[in-house]
Amino acid sequence: MTKFNIKITLISVFSTGFTLLFTHGQVFAEQTQLSNYSWDPGLYSTTSTYNDSAHAWGRRATTGAWGTGAVNYQSGPTTVNRGSSSGTLSVVLNGTYCPNGSCSYGAGTGYKGLVQFWNDPNNYIAFGLIHDPGVSPTGTTLMVEGAANGRPVGGYWPGNAITGTSHLFTFDWTAYGISVTIDNQVTLGPYPVTESSPSISFLAAGRDTGDISDTTFSDISFSPGAIVAQPIVIPSGTPYLSYSATLNEGGSGTGYSAYINAHDATNDALSVGIQTDSTSPESNGQPYYAWERVQNGVFTYDYLSLAASYTDEPVTLKWWPYDSTAVFYAGSTPLADISLSLNPRLFFNVEGNARINGDTVNDTITNTQISVGDTCPTYCGLNGSWNTSSFNFYGLTANNTNGQSQNGANFTINGTVSGLPTGGTWDTNEVAGIGMIAQYWNGQ
Repeated sequence: MTKFNIKITLISVFSTGFTLLFTHGQVFAEQTQLSNYSWDPGLYSTTSTYNDSAHAWGRRATTGAWGTGAVNYQSGPTTVNRGSSSGTLSVVLNGTYCPNGSCSYGAGTGYKGLVQFWNDPNNYIAFGLIHDPGVSPTGTTLMVEGAANGRPVGGYWPGNAITGTSHLFTFDWTAYGISVTIDNQVTLGPYPVTESSPSISFLAAGRDTGDISDTTFSDISFSPGAIVAQPIVIPSGTPYLSYSATLNEGGSGTGYSAYINAHDATNDALSVGIQTDSTSPESNGQPYYAWERVQNGVFTYDYLSLAASYTDEPVTLKWWPYDSTAVFYAGSTPLADISLSLNPRLFFNVEGNARINGDTVNDTITNTQISVGDTCPTYCGLNGSWNTSSFNFYGLTANNTNGQSQNGANFTINGTVSGLPTGGTWDTNEVAGIGMIAQYWNGQ
């Protein structure tokens, strides 16, 4: 991301100033379903499979410059469910119109990429980057446009104030106001806009007929509870897989976790468990239920809105292949339904992780119970015994503590992380102690 000059002042500010703050980095996660919209036949919108990125682009077909008539000049996705009365969102705005190898957020007389929080007709606000003849005729600048109780708020930075085509926006809102931090460098607000139940949109817009807008929103990440939870759908019938265990997560340092995991041999996996991460604005260093998924090698994860504890926490993972759906339970309570495709034969892990060199993990995972397969006895049940010697990395070790070879096995995963390369974390390396066992598969 390109840094920008912070030695400037807002112009056309109607009701609020700004302060300079430095904040920590963001964590990337999928949090909520997005629905695509377009208000113009030449503008389009798509979202990624897991709603962690979105693309809004096209050439505007309608007439009339923005600000002079109806809002018919934009496209982009909106959260299917409204936001809660407080929350945090981080997202990277990328200019992706690159006809000659030099990218921008569009072309023509004017264009913009923005994130909009709409609470009601008198309380709404949009933050983004804009090229406009009046405020930034030869480049892009920061825009804040909205209303608080029907009175205008916002403004624009001087033209060409922000260079580059990739910028991180982090939003914090409550029922009484909203602020934005750009590139972890400068915070604006809070603006006194009521945000008790906002609809949140990721939009790109063209100023007039023929103008091109093109913004990709990547690494969309909401904090736990920021979006009102959707009803959890549990498929009917018997699941192909049911995997349960009791987790007791512990450790020290910046981050550690405890998970159970199901995966195949073709780069697909799902882990469910508990994670503590002091660098995460979503969990703020407290233990939270979380899941991690890999599909065709693409990694996504989600912190759930339910805090966990450093005591025994029973969890269960169930999977229905015909519905391509997994359900994560804490005790008997379903926490999340997760889209998931796996290709049996399946493999199962108990896993403990820590984040960086010097962090420790001290997990116990007990009473593992796995039921798998629907063609018995040829392709169901477990094969052999738990392997706790082949998958231990960077000082972390898994141990079978009660000698049970299959169901009923208990484990510890502990150790202190060492040997990671400079800058290495659990985001860039497999920092884990793992015990693994396979599904029985036609004699193997």
